[in-house]
Amino acid sequence: MIKGLKNPTNAAMLGYGAIFLSALIFSTMGLMTRVVEGTYSSSLFNMIRGALGIVVLLGLSRFHLFPLKGRHFKLLAARGILGGIASLCFFKAIIGGAPLATSTVLLYTFPIFGAIFSWILLGEKLNVGEMATVFVAFIGVYIILNPAYQPLSLMLLFALLAGFLAGIVMVIIRVLRREENPFIIYFYFCLFLVITCLPGVINRFQMPHVGDIPYLLVFGLAGLLGQILITYGLKYCRVATAGIVAMTETFYAGLWGALFFHEMISWTLVWGGGIVLAGGMFLTISEHTKTKGPSPYGIFTLHNR
Repeated sequence: MIKGLKNPTNAAMLGYGAIFLSALIFSTMGLMTRVVEGTYSSSLFNMIRGALGIVVLLGLSRFHLFPLKGRHFKLLAARGILGGIASLCFFKAIIGGAPLATSTVLLYTFPIFGAIFSWILLGEKLNVGEMATVFVAFIGVYIILNPAYQPLSLMLLFALLAGFLAGIVMVIIRVLRREENPFIIYFYFCLFLVITCLPGVINRFQMPHVGDIPYLLVFGLAGLLGQILITYGLKYCRVATAGIVAMTETFYAGLWGALFFHEMISWTLVWGGGIVLAGGMFLTISEHTKTKGPSPYGIFTLHNR
């Protein structure tokens, strides 16, 4: 342990600091995809991210920090494939012009969908408060999409689909974390992310311009560094609170959108987004208090995008 971390207060402060920093770093991934003005596909960005993750984790495994062979290959594959598709959908939405803040808020519907799939797949009952929260959260989603006053945006639906798939992934990770190392789960995510992206890259192959290579690399490195920070931070702080801290990514995404692309924060996003994030926070805390084993919000150690 790092000197000074024997003090629980110091350890918690460092842990939450790592989570805050990871949220900031993750938010730059959307920024990088938008900076190149939709020149490259979501598949190319995500394939680079997955490839970098594989290389680094293979290097770390040589120091015997964790084994590369998982115990539950089918679940690891399902997590990797569904997480990969979620990541493709999310960044496709941003590349397609969906506002950064709105897309990120819709991604963070995953605790709501996760609660539903915990009930469907694991047979866990939702109490009255949780059922009410899920219902109200969907009202928030409706306010954000605003279909009564404007046509439904296909790109925003992609962002919502990312949140939906991430909710399923959350349940899978909850099961995997009982026996699997978080780095193994992330390794298989990177592996299947590359496999999932390969058809899209081949179908629309475009050699990156020299000037755009730094943006592609920053995207991949941000995904990897943000992952490492969140995994590190969760060693020293409460999982439920860390999940809430991670939601600050929506603030950073809105900041980048306003500063660099003049995206306005609408009242529908403020009201609807506030409802969705409040619902996600409530379900995060509720799930943590009733779960004795590893929290499903180990998803924050693996991030779905």
